[in-house]
Amino acid sequence: MVDVLFVEAILYQTLKLVPAILFASLGELVAEKSGVLNLGVEGIMLMAAFTAFDVTYMTGNPWLGILGAIGVSLILGLVFSFFAVNLRVNQVVIGLGLWLFGLGLSDTLYRAFFAVGTTPTVPIIGDMNIPVLTSIPVIGRIFFDQNPLVYISIALIPVVAFFLSKTNLGMKITAVGENPRAAETMGVDVYKIRYLAVLIGAAFAGVGGAYFTISLLSTFILNVTFGKGFIALAMIYFGKWKPYRIFLPLIIFSFVDSLQLGVQAIGVPIKYFFLNMIPYITIIALIPILGRRAEAPAALMEPYKKGG
Repeated sequence: MVDVLFVEAILYQTLKLVPAILFASLGELVAEKSGVLNLGVEGIMLMAAFTAFDVTYMTGNPWLGILGAIGVSLILGLVFSFFAVNLRVNQVVIGLGLWLFGLGLSDTLYRAFFAVGTTPTVPIIGDMNIPVLTSIPVIGRIFFDQNPLVYISIALIPVVAFFLSKTNLGMKITAVGENPRAAETMGVDVYKIRYLAVLIGAAFAGVGGAYFTISLLSTFILNVTFGKGFIALAMIYFGKWKPYRIFLPLIIFSFVDSLQLGVQAIGVPIKYFFLNMIPYITIIALIPILGRRAEAPAALMEPYKKGG
């Protein structure tokens, strides 16, 4: 019975950990399909996590916290787009700068607004608990007693796939990421499309960051996202820039992360820092398995000058 309960808890937690990375991965996938690589996803997630926490603390409504997180993320996305698209600054440099900015400012603002040594908590978005289905042995809790953002994030996979392959805007984004010069000759405003794609990515990353403070933890701590923005970037590579393919490596990573947390919880005599390393070692192990023949958009990271 204990073994069954342990496995049930691990699988439940596996899905519970999915949204933060999945939101960020799907959003950044859209940005990269336009030819823009935003390594600042982690910084955006950190600022979004703090904003969601702060807004929820003031209003008592975590859904308003998510809206606040999206707002801040869009502002940061605009700043990044201006440097990357208009000024054509190296995307790696500005992305890393955005990450460090988000890391430092989120911690500074937390210390400024909340007394040092206190750990305030906020209301969170709780699990849905779907009637009848939740009572199914084992699988009931795993699949039907999850946070609503779990279901929303997974549902967005086919939505993003459809958007990129079947809608006019999605096809423009893809065209710009493959050959911006040819897209411009067809009347596509490359700057506008790249701005929109980056803003979509920033908004999604904002929801992913908010998930940490208003769904998982109910509080804010330094570096609360634990590098998950960079993991989101890796998922795009493993998924070969296709929305559906992101889910498999993400589930593998989430399962291993959940497993090491479960092992720590039951008191297995292994140093916690060794266990914390295992999910990231898994990422390295996945490179030769899922990273082969991964083809990025042809114009990814290539600055573009109108009429140039």
